[in-house]
Amino acid sequence: MNAKPSAAEQGPVHAPKPAPPSKLSFDRAISQADREARRRAAAILEVLAGARKPSDAAQALGISSMRYYLLETRAILGLVKACEPPKLGPKGSPDREAQALRKQVARLERECARYAALARVAQRAVNLAPPPVPGKSATGKKGRRTKPPVRAVRMLARIQSGLHEGASGETQAASAPAVGATP
Repeated sequence: MNAKPSAAEQGPVHAPKPAPPSKLSFDRAISQADREARRRAAAILEVLAGARKPSDAAQALGISSMRYYLLETRAILGLVKACEPPKLGPKGSPDREAQALRKQVARLERECARYAALARVAQRAVNLAPPPVPGKSATGKKGRRTKPPVRAVRMLARIQSGLHEGASGETQAASAPAVGATP
């Protein structure tokens, strides 16, 4: 009586157990990786396992031996980095970081206002006039604009003349402004 019991005798039929999550994520990661990256990883693992020489692996990958060793070093460093324990505590998110920076800005603004008030009190205590506000004249307008550096004007003239030459085929250096020349 070694016959298997029928499905009705076994009870309810269950679907096969799904693979554990670690297996699924590994398979998914491997399938999503670049084909060339998988080739390189396989070659490096073969060398580390002793199945292939580094020079043979480099030749199979179509790279120099030196490049292979650099690639192997990067792979081992990545392995070591991946084996580090995960950092505990709350994970950094852009929203939390922005909120922390806003708090820091508010704290620094309060501190700045406090120091400015202390400076005004100290100035009043010694009968010292406050320093003038830079950048504005007595009329409240800003000062004159500074001239652009001569080097920048020369570069602009060279660029513009190059544009004109390319468009018309002839040199139009006379149309570029002469910098440093006196009339």
